[in-house]
Amino acid sequence: MKNLVCLSVLAFLSLGCSESKDIKLTFNVENPGSGPLVLVHRNDIMEIPLENGRGEAVLPGTDAAYAYVYYSDAGRKRIYAEAGDEASVSFDGTAFLRTFSVEGKKAPAVEYLNEVELTALPDSCYALPFSEFLSLTKKKEKDAVKLLEARDLSGTGKFADMEKGRIRYAYGNTLLMYPVAHRIMAADPVYSPDEAYYEVIRGYFTENAMYADLDEYREFMTEAAHVLDAGNRNLKDLYPKLVCEMKFIADNLKDAEVVQALLHHIAIPYIDNFGTDGIQDMANIYRTYVSDAGLRNAFDAACAKWEKKDTGRMSPDFRASDIEGKTYTLADFRGKYVYIDIWATWCQPCRRELPHLEELESRFEGKNIAFIGLSVDSDVAKWENHLRSNRMPGIQLYLGDDSRFLKEYEVATIPRFILLDMEGRILESEMSRPSSQSTAEYLSSLPGID
Repeated sequence: MKNLVCLSVLAFLSLGCSESKDIKLTFNVENPGSGPLVLVHRNDIMEIPLENGRGEAVLPGTDAAYAYVYYSDAGRKRIYAEAGDEASVSFDGTAFLRTFSVEGKKAPAVEYLNEVELTALPDSCYALPFSEFLSLTKKKEKDAVKLLEARDLSGTGKFADMEKGRIRYAYGNTLLMYPVAHRIMAADPVYSPDEAYYEVIRGYFTENAMYADLDEYREFMTEAAHVLDAGNRNLKDLYPKLVCEMKFIADNLKDAEVVQALLHHIAIPYIDNFGTDGIQDMANIYRTYVSDAGLRNAFDAACAKWEKKDTGRMSPDFRASDIEGKTYTLADFRGKYVYIDIWATWCQPCRRELPHLEELESRFEGKNIAFIGLSVDSDVAKWENHLRSNRMPGIQLYLGDDSRFLKEYEVATIPRFILLDMEGRILESEMSRPSSQSTAEYLSSLPGID
């Protein structure tokens, strides 16, 4: 988890109650170390700053949230909260897994999630006829619900009902995997499901607004839309497949909350990963059926981020300081190509790139290019100490972990490398690493670098 940097301060999951609709969480860490505290909810990865072992976060606009808490390299713990909840999460930084505890009304739910894991059928079961595989899957689901119901979960809101949905669709997703897995495990490459298989999938393809925030439900419903769409189920290319899924959902489901959640679930990851080129069909469907202001704002923001970092556009600017306190902006490097390394002292993949960056800088010494390191450490003192103790390549500047520059480039993981031309325009918003042989070749080919 150390190579994941979150740009927004997440905020608070919880387990009590308040008048607020936000989910709020307080972290109290005894003996905090240098590793980051990270909260993962859906596709959001958020590093929570700690001051004297205390941190906070706020998660707005979510009815119910399943999330993961990571600390350093120690592993992860699950957490659950509902709108209006507040809770206190505590642990010892030297024994994260053993001492992790939550205070609040949802504490029994959190305890259950961290003690009981859903178990999968052995891969060999996929070789069985579907009727037998289905029977075993149903038994797995029944056994999991039995363990849930054996717990005293009174006073945990709607958790028990939510968890039954999570269990149902976690195992439902294994049914979607069956045709492909069966071809492999049964060594039957021409296997094709019969109508009985599709009838089972239709039985799971139901509208339930309570489950709209469940990853397992959304994953099942969107993929099932592909499986049940007889005219398009053989599509392999991702974008046409996703557009057909969106059409199927819009045409066959009536609950507006469910439809909007599923369309959002399909569109946002695609835009985040592949950008906005050629997405008009997707955008037309989305803007026709999604009216929720929060979802539409998120969609527009996802699209806008790509516009800001398109090749040929002027780069977003930054203000960052060197170890002596001198402030720099991109204007200070006009007239040179700029190779930017976004990194942090705690990020091991970042530090592994530093010798390669030093070699790259040496190779292009005297050329028309500047190598700039931008630290996203939350603790400036740790960055300063690292610079004083280690030989560092390039011009090293402290940016911090909440810069608009990071947000506009949508930096979610580090190390991240960016290449700008001599006027400050974007050449590569995700440039290859110094350790890649193609990097030096690319830089050598730039006009005017000599």
